[in-house]
Amino acid sequence: MAQKPIRVGLVGSGFVGSMHSLAYNNVTAMYWPELPAVERVRLFDVTPELAAAGAERLGWAEATDDWRKITRASDIDLVDIVTPNYAHAEIAIDAAQHGKHILCEKPLAHNVDSARQMYEAVQEAGCVNMVCFMYRTWPAAAFARQLIQEGKIGRILHFHARYLHEFAIDPQLPLVWRFQAHKAGTGSLGDVGSHAIDIARYLAGDIDRVMGRMQTFVDRRPLIKEGSRAQFFRSDDEAAPPPSEYGAVDVDDATAMLVEFADGAMGTIETNWMAAGHNNELSFEVSGDRGAIRFNWQQANELQVCLMDDPQNLHGYRTIPLGPWHPGAERFGDLPGLGAGYRDAFYIVLREALEAISNGRQAQPDFLDGLRTSEIIDAVVRSARSNEWVKVEHSPGER
Repeated sequence: MAQKPIRVGLVGSGFVGSMHSLAYNNVTAMYWPELPAVERVRLFDVTPELAAAGAERLGWAEATDDWRKITRASDIDLVDIVTPNYAHAEIAIDAAQHGKHILCEKPLAHNVDSARQMYEAVQEAGCVNMVCFMYRTWPAAAFARQLIQEGKIGRILHFHARYLHEFAIDPQLPLVWRFQAHKAGTGSLGDVGSHAIDIARYLAGDIDRVMGRMQTFVDRRPLIKEGSRAQFFRSDDEAAPPPSEYGAVDVDDATAMLVEFADGAMGTIETNWMAAGHNNELSFEVSGDRGAIRFNWQQANELQVCLMDDPQNLHGYRTIPLGPWHPGAERFGDLPGLGAGYRDAFYIVLREALEAISNGRQAQPDFLDGLRTSEIIDAVVRSARSNEWVKVEHSPGER
């Protein structure tokens, strides 16, 4: 008996919205027959023109410039939110109150209070909820967690992660929403660092205390031109505008933090979106008393593992090519080393969300994971302001 199709509304049609759309196009075929069909019912963007263009380009049946025609519509089951951070809470809470399941991009919200309200809303509604921490669902991270849970590297002693990119190194990149605290919350810390923090929690457990440092290297950027879709590159090579056409940057370009985990492990996490020579480098290393694991997204189809039980003459890191016997990689080819990439990561995310909805279970990572990450981000900001260690304040919540 065929499963009932899941009807989706997408709120946003930018870069990440495109990634979600491409995955919706083929996710059922990718995981056939375990997943239901997907009906791409309606797409929202901020103007009728952008919405219509996005729907046509990405293959959605209808377009709207009113997101409530998605969150409150009787023909929508799943609301997928890919807007700037500040808009997440209002949309998600409205969707939950109208009985929708929700997939939301990271970070969960632009501040911890909004993240808490989102978590409380989905708890009250009882809907399936998922935050798009895609890197934790990647086969390398899932396999690393499996090895840790099996005790292969023993007790975790130290964790290190960093997320480095160079997209913001151009001082003439316009003042897009990512550079404005009232829209983004934080800069590199929330944008790319939320992924690194989530990986830390996923592999090494909850974080109790943090000591943070935050730095802004470019404190003014050109005001964005009306109608511009610039996000990661400036749209032209025009000369720098006059000073009157610049606005203030009030978020971090780079953040570094020391962290203490609940089980006694220690660690460091670094974020920087002005790191020359680094192209989407999310890397982590987990060190235990019986071995270690390390990963770098720039070699996304490999995981390196060191086990102290190896003979001395074979001891050291070994490189494991990911293949169909590793969690999450089962449908990406019948042999190791065939390779999968950034766009493929969204297949894994959507598989989890759609399967959870179809089977009536909760998806992972969920809004509680998003809230916990927001609480850590909030603690880092408070630490950077006070120049002191800060204890992470956890709201009530458990699975």
